[in-house]
Amino acid sequence: MKDSVLIKKICDEVKNLCNIHHYTKVMKLELSVNYNSLVDNQNLYKNLRSTSKKIFGPWTEIIISRDDIQEQTAILHNVEGI
Repeated sequence: MKDSVLIKKICDEVKNLCNIHHYTKVMKLELSVNYNSLVDNQNLYKNLRSTSKKIFGPWTEIIISRDDIQEQTAILHNVEGI
């Protein structure tokens, strides 16, 4: 998949934010990607879950919007955790 590098970068950054804010569970994740991006809720969730099953699970709501931004770019708007 052409967006696998982008998905990895998103996962790494979200996990970094979880460490900074001491989140043990992510409840909501909102981000924007390019209109042509193949990143979707399923493949992002699958990758987040495979790297950290304790932080991401059925309780995690992922909202992805499409915007006119550069390809291979994601903008994290909100990460809510406990």
